[in-house]
Amino acid sequence: MKRTKRGSKQSSVDEAQDCEKRVRELEQENNSFQKEIEELRYKLANVSSNSVTDSALKLKEDYLQKLTTLEDQVADLKKKLEAKSQFSVQRPKGDEATKRLQFDIQSLKAQKVQLQCKLKVDSLQFRLCKASLEKEILQLKRESRRNQFEMQKLLDSNQRIKMVVQRKTVEASMATKRLKELLESRKALSRRKAGARNENNPGIQGLEHEFEVTTLNELCAEYERQMEV
Repeated sequence: MKRTKRGSKQSSVDEAQDCEKRVRELEQENNSFQKEIEELRYKLANVSSNSVTDSALKLKEDYLQKLTTLEDQVADLKKKLEAKSQFSVQRPKGDEATKRLQFDIQSLKAQKVQLQCKLKVDSLQFRLCKASLEKEILQLKRESRRNQFEMQKLLDSNQRIKMVVQRKTVEASMATKRLKELLESRKALSRRKAGARNENNPGIQGLEHEFEVTTLNELCAEYERQMEV
């Protein structure tokens, strides 16, 4: 009987030691979860709400994976807590540790909800920023097409002006050539007429000179009209 009591007492001591050891392990795991949550919150706070880069999107995906992992860890912690609660009947101090662990689990859940809300807000801001950028790009494309249209109009107008100038130049050259030919023809005709008439008749020479001036003025006027057209 004494050996049985001694063995039972030793078994209770061993169970108590195992329970204490398990509680310490659970507390260490809980502290590790808390640190991981703090690191996750710090990284999430450093993500710019206006960032639309690939790295920002990748980081948000990593956070979502982290949250999923935390949920699994919390579920596992619950299982461990239920297993540990079996020893609480033999060790009343286990109730306090259980309450503390339950409180820590609730804290983890609250932090997880906060992170999810933060990710939703960031996702909404990202979509709004993306829509704004797409609108700006569309506006720039429209302005670019309008500028190209105006540029083409200017090029066409410039080409028409070049053609008009070229045509006017050709017409002016032809008119000048014709004027010279007419003047030369008039001079030759005047010389032939002057040789056939009396050189001592100044009245006839004056009339011929006036006729030549009138003809020259008419040719010049015709030339100017062609240039104006």
